[in-house]
Amino acid sequence: MSKQLLIFGAFLILLFAFACSTEEPKVNESPKTGTMFPNEDSELAILMRFMYDDMERVKKEIEKGRRASIEFDPEEMFTAEPTDSAQVSTDHYKAFGKSFIAAYNAFHQAKTKDLARQYDVLVQSCMTCHQSVCPGPMRRIENLYLASN
Repeated sequence: MSKQLLIFGAFLILLFAFACSTEEPKVNESPKTGTMFPNEDSELAILMRFMYDDMERVKKEIEKGRRASIEFDPEEMFTAEPTDSAQVSTDHYKAFGKSFIAAYNAFHQAKTKDLARQYDVLVQSCMTCHQSVCPGPMRRIENLYLASN
Protein backbone atom coordinates (compact mmCIF):
# COMPACT_ATOMS: atom_id res chain seq x y z
CA MET A 1 0.00 0.00 0.00
CA SER A 2 2.80 2.45 0.76
CA LYS A 3 4.32 1.89 -2.69
CA GLN A 4 0.98 2.81 -4.29
CA LEU A 5 0.70 5.82 -2.02
CA LEU A 6 4.23 6.89 -2.95
CA ILE A 7 3.46 6.59 -6.71
CA PHE A 8 0.18 8.46 -6.25
CA GLY A 9 1.98 11.22 -4.32
CA ALA A 10 4.67 11.50 -7.00
CA PHE A 11 1.96 11.72 -9.63
CA LEU A 12 0.22 14.54 -7.74
CA ILE A 13 3.48 16.44 -7.33
CA LEU A 14 4.27 16.14 -11.05
CA LEU A 15 0.72 17.16 -11.96
CA PHE A 16 0.95 20.19 -9.68
CA ALA A 17 4.39 21.10 -11.04
CA PHE A 18 3.21 21.02 -14.66
CA ALA A 19 0.03 22.91 -13.86
CA CYS A 20 1.97 25.72 -12.23
CA SER A 21 4.68 26.00 -14.82
CA THR A 22 2.69 27.39 -17.72
CA GLU A 23 4.83 29.67 -19.81
CA GLU A 24 3.84 33.24 -20.24
CA PRO A 25 3.24 34.13 -23.87
CA LYS A 26 6.38 35.62 -25.36
CA VAL A 27 6.16 39.28 -26.23
CA ASN A 28 7.47 40.12 -29.65
CA GLU A 29 10.36 42.39 -28.90
CA SER A 30 11.17 43.28 -32.49
CA PRO A 31 9.83 46.61 -33.70
CA LYS A 32 6.90 46.63 -36.06
CA THR A 33 8.31 46.93 -39.55
CA GLY A 34 5.20 47.98 -41.44
CA THR A 35 1.48 47.82 -41.73
CA MET A 36 -0.87 46.44 -44.31
CA PHE A 37 -2.18 49.92 -45.07
CA PRO A 38 0.38 52.55 -44.04
CA ASN A 39 -1.77 55.41 -45.39
CA GLU A 40 -4.96 54.25 -43.79
CA ASP A 41 -6.52 57.60 -43.01
CA SER A 42 -6.22 59.55 -46.25
CA GLU A 43 -9.28 59.78 -48.47
CA LEU A 44 -7.17 58.99 -51.53
CA ALA A 45 -5.67 55.87 -49.92
CA ILE A 46 -9.16 54.67 -48.99
CA LEU A 47 -10.38 55.40 -52.53
CA MET A 48 -7.45 53.50 -54.02
CA ARG A 49 -8.20 50.47 -51.83
CA PHE A 50 -11.85 50.62 -52.94
CA MET A 51 -10.70 50.88 -56.56
CA TYR A 52 -8.49 47.82 -56.08
CA ASP A 53 -11.33 45.80 -54.56
CA ASP A 54 -13.69 46.84 -57.34
CA MET A 55 -11.15 45.97 -60.02
CA GLU A 56 -10.61 42.59 -58.37
CA ARG A 57 -14.36 41.98 -58.53
CA VAL A 58 -14.43 43.00 -62.20
CA LYS A 59 -11.48 40.70 -62.94
CA LYS A 60 -13.37 37.72 -61.49
CA GLU A 61 -16.42 38.54 -63.59
CA ILE A 62 -14.34 38.82 -66.77
CA GLU A 63 -12.62 35.51 -65.99
CA LYS A 64 -16.08 33.93 -65.78
CA GLY A 65 -16.90 35.36 -69.20
CA ARG A 66 -19.26 37.97 -67.82
CA ARG A 67 -19.43 41.66 -68.50
CA ALA A 68 -18.92 43.81 -65.42
CA SER A 69 -19.00 47.52 -64.82
CA ILE A 70 -16.71 49.43 -62.53
CA GLU A 71 -18.45 51.08 -59.59
CA PHE A 72 -16.00 53.80 -58.57
CA ASP A 73 -15.85 57.29 -60.02
CA PRO A 74 -12.31 57.88 -61.32
CA GLU A 75 -12.77 61.65 -61.11
CA GLU A 76 -12.52 61.29 -57.32
CA MET A 77 -8.76 60.76 -57.75
CA PHE A 78 -8.54 64.51 -58.24
CA THR A 79 -10.71 65.53 -55.28
CA ALA A 80 -9.92 62.96 -52.55
CA GLU A 81 -7.63 64.27 -49.81
CA PRO A 82 -4.19 62.66 -50.33
CA THR A 83 -1.72 61.46 -47.74
CA ASP A 84 0.94 63.66 -49.31
CA SER A 85 -0.42 66.55 -51.38
CA ALA A 86 2.98 67.03 -53.04
CA GLN A 87 2.59 63.69 -54.81
CA VAL A 88 -0.77 64.48 -56.38
CA SER A 89 -0.30 68.15 -57.20
CA THR A 90 2.13 67.40 -60.02
CA ASP A 91 1.43 67.52 -63.73
CA HIS A 92 2.51 63.87 -63.88
CA TYR A 93 -0.24 62.79 -61.50
CA LYS A 94 -2.83 64.78 -63.42
CA ALA A 95 -1.67 63.27 -66.72
CA PHE A 96 -1.72 59.77 -65.27
CA GLY A 97 -5.20 60.42 -63.89
CA LYS A 98 -6.47 61.60 -67.27
CA SER A 99 -4.91 58.53 -68.91
CA PHE A 100 -6.65 56.31 -66.38
CA ILE A 101 -9.98 58.00 -67.07
CA ALA A 102 -9.48 57.45 -70.81
CA ALA A 103 -8.77 53.75 -70.15
CA TYR A 104 -11.78 53.61 -67.82
CA ASN A 105 -14.03 55.05 -70.54
CA ALA A 106 -12.59 52.71 -73.17
CA PHE A 107 -13.27 49.74 -70.87
CA HIS A 108 -16.92 50.75 -70.46
CA GLN A 109 -17.32 51.25 -74.21
CA ALA A 110 -15.50 48.04 -75.19
CA LYS A 111 -17.25 45.28 -77.05
CA THR A 112 -17.41 41.99 -75.19
CA LYS A 113 -14.62 40.48 -77.30
CA ASP A 114 -12.30 43.38 -76.35
CA LEU A 115 -13.28 43.61 -72.70
CA ALA A 116 -10.38 41.53 -71.30
CA ARG A 117 -7.81 43.50 -73.30
CA GLN A 118 -9.30 46.83 -72.21
CA TYR A 119 -9.36 45.64 -68.61
CA ASP A 120 -5.63 44.90 -68.73
CA VAL A 121 -5.02 48.33 -70.33
CA LEU A 122 -6.84 49.83 -67.36
CA VAL A 123 -4.70 47.83 -64.90
CA GLN A 124 -1.58 48.91 -66.78
CA SER A 125 -2.72 52.49 -66.39
CA CYS A 126 -2.76 51.96 -62.62
CA MET A 127 0.68 50.39 -62.74
CA THR A 128 2.19 53.19 -64.85
CA CYS A 129 1.05 55.85 -62.41
CA HIS A 130 2.19 53.92 -59.37
CA GLN A 131 5.62 53.34 -60.91
CA SER A 132 6.16 57.09 -60.88
CA VAL A 133 4.01 58.48 -58.08
CA CYS A 134 3.53 55.89 -55.34
CA PRO A 135 5.31 52.54 -55.88
CA GLY A 136 4.14 50.85 -52.67
CA PRO A 137 1.01 49.13 -54.08
CA MET A 138 2.65 47.84 -57.28
CA ARG A 139 2.98 44.24 -56.05
CA ARG A 140 -0.69 44.22 -55.19
CA ILE A 141 -1.70 45.80 -58.50
CA GLU A 142 0.13 43.01 -60.36
CA ASN A 143 -2.52 40.64 -59.02
CA LEU A 144 -5.17 42.48 -61.02
CA TYR A 145 -3.86 41.44 -64.43
CA LEU A 146 -5.81 38.69 -66.11
CA ALA A 147 -3.92 35.39 -66.17
CA SER A 148 -4.79 34.64 -69.77
CA ASN A 149 -3.48 37.89 -71.21
